[in-house]
Amino acid sequence: MGSTTEVPVRGVYCTIVAQNYLPQALALYASIRATEPGRTFVVLVIDGDRSDLEVGRPALRVLGTNALGLTYRELLDLATIYDVVEWSTAVKPVFLKFLLQEFEQVVYLDPDTYMVSPLMELEALIDEYDVVLTPHLLEPVTPGASFVSEVNSLTVGVHNLGFCAVGRGSIPFLDWWWSHLERECLIYPLLGLFVDQKWTDVGAVIFEAHSLRHYGYNIGHWNLHERFFSDDGSGMTMTTTGEPLRLFHFSGFDPRDPGAISVRQNVSLRDSDLGSEALDSLSHEYASLVLQAEAALGARPPYGYERDASGKRLTKRVRRTFRKDLLAENRPTPPSPFVESDRKAFAHWRRESVGRLLSGAAADAAIAMKYAFPDSYGTLKSTLPRQFGWIRGVLLKQSRIRR
Repeated sequence: MGSTTEVPVRGVYCTIVAQNYLPQALALYASIRATEPGRTFVVLVIDGDRSDLEVGRPALRVLGTNALGLTYRELLDLATIYDVVEWSTAVKPVFLKFLLQEFEQVVYLDPDTYMVSPLMELEALIDEYDVVLTPHLLEPVTPGASFVSEVNSLTVGVHNLGFCAVGRGSIPFLDWWWSHLERECLIYPLLGLFVDQKWTDVGAVIFEAHSLRHYGYNIGHWNLHERFFSDDGSGMTMTTTGEPLRLFHFSGFDPRDPGAISVRQNVSLRDSDLGSEALDSLSHEYASLVLQAEAALGARPPYGYERDASGKRLTKRVRRTFRKDLLAENRPTPPSPFVESDRKAFAHWRRESVGRLLSGAAADAAIAMKYAFPDSYGTLKSTLPRQFGWIRGVLLKQSRIRR
């Protein structure tokens, strides 16, 4: 009998979390082990060292942000200007590029994703396109639908970046993406930004990303109306296309109330017509894994960069003001809120920045007024053109978003 040579796995799966979301990451790990046991899964933890989780968990790697190759000060600045969601998404292109040094292909999955069956289609698609994304929607939304609208895609982006698959030819895309996310990965609807997703509306065109039209990938509360599935005894398959269910994205999911589906809709989905026996079974299966991981990990720690060195919470407005000062050409680099030796200096910066903080709030209010009261805004603009020219300059400078 001739000898056999094991074919090496070319790709790796990965996710990014803060420590308070580790139970979801471990549930994802468990689902990967069940479906593709030979696959390495890498978890980047943005607020601490949790390499201890590798013990007893084959093919699991847990890294800290020091692996990304950014300076210590840059990491602290990112943790300051961004909240936990913004920072977790901002470093995505850097993380993917880091993993591409070792692996030919990298697949990013949000930590609250659940793998149902092997991602068999991806290897060939990544070879062909280098960047593979999944759209939020694949079908038109019926007018008058109670919980979903195509407007959502205009607000948060065409693609859901809870999934992203890249090959080594994606480096120009990842560099371009990072050039924006380093300082512009904001949840800022007034300026049309939603973390990393809205940027890929542009990048997907420039770098010819592939929009994967497989109904079994990245199913979430935003597309359940077009993604019904059932269990035929041999696995879960999509009702309309017969494609296998690959990935379910449990965004906004409460494992203690799996029947609610998600808390991120403006209406309850519990009594909608979206449920099915297969979805209920999958939800309870996933909830059980998350709760098991919670029990194994113990009490969830608070987010590591929620408060400064003195214990004072960093509000979103303080973070925005810090970002503005960090980008300003005529101001010294502000002290870090997380360095003990900078504690007094940061407290002083916080006190003296109140005026700039209020200026930022006023600028946002002015932008909101422009759209909330367009007629009044237009009248004032025509009556006081010089003053409004000055205000417009202040607004553009305040946002610090390249236009």
